[in-house]
Amino acid sequence: MPKVSIILPCYNVEKHLAQSIDSVLSQTHSNFELLVVIDGSPDNSKEIAEEYAVKDARITVFDKPNGGLSDARNYGLKKAQGEFIYFMDSDDWIEPDLLKDNLKIIAQENLNFIVFDYFADFKNTEEELTQQKNNKPKIETLKPSDSIDNYHLGILGYAWNKIYRKSFLDQHHFRFKKGISLIEDILFNAPIYQVSDIIRFNPHSYYHYIQREEETLVKKFYPDIFELQKMKIEVLEDWFTAWDISNKNEFLAQIRIGRIRGVINNLFSSNNNLSFKDKMKFIHQMYNDPAIKSDLKSYQPNSKKDYIYKFLVKHKMVWITAAMASLMK
Repeated sequence: MPKVSIILPCYNVEKHLAQSIDSVLSQTHSNFELLVVIDGSPDNSKEIAEEYAVKDARITVFDKPNGGLSDARNYGLKKAQGEFIYFMDSDDWIEPDLLKDNLKIIAQENLNFIVFDYFADFKNTEEELTQQKNNKPKIETLKPSDSIDNYHLGILGYAWNKIYRKSFLDQHHFRFKKGISLIEDILFNAPIYQVSDIIRFNPHSYYHYIQREEETLVKKFYPDIFELQKMKIEVLEDWFTAWDISNKNEFLAQIRIGRIRGVINNLFSSNNNLSFKDKMKFIHQMYNDPAIKSDLKSYQPNSKKDYIYKFLVKHKMVWITAAMASLMK
């Protein structure tokens, strides 16, 4: 029975940590170590984790200065003793058979990693479940020269719906990029896919990704969001090129044009101190990005809203874009 190192970074999660740890301790595959990395958390997360560690020798608590999620995961990787690595977020929880079922497929097919589906659980301020989404992967495997779609790219982006072989990560020196937020998972995963010859999907859902109402009401503004999205597209392009993805140009164009909508949404729906004029400058910068002009030729809109955005971007209608985004907010 192979040993799994479960890496659980913690920062301000005292309200949810017990549920996360309990779900790990309920795993039907019992040969694991739980590495709880307290990332300079100012709340009682450390005390809660240490109470569990006293009761179960498989749990080890580490306390380090705050360095962010990527730094905490890398710290856990250094301490890990398992043959396999599983990253988990400390405000979510997992199904009992996550390790058992996915390790079985990895062993049978000699995989370096596996991707599994997840539940998106929406909760209100009383922690009551109001909605649950569960989309099954449409394919079992993805290989070089295949085409890719938005759904599969989405589940490929996360770190918490995968189990990785540690020797594979170490061989290629795969680590998270410290200091990066928002896109740290895809920056970690895309190079992994690039050197792989297959991506295996398990269509069953094992992870509960919690979307809490109080967290979505106040959106964080990312001043560097456009540059972050450019970094994301660069690593995706490297992977798509290495794999000769059949719909590479069309899909990259869709992602680039789509990121503009995402940035504009963040710009107008988050709490920030930018004036309307400053927001227009932000949009102007995006519309004049050199890659956008060529992407417009390959971009195929799928809805009326897509056509409108393509028209606005193509003709660099900054003021109209800002006005529409402001009204939609």
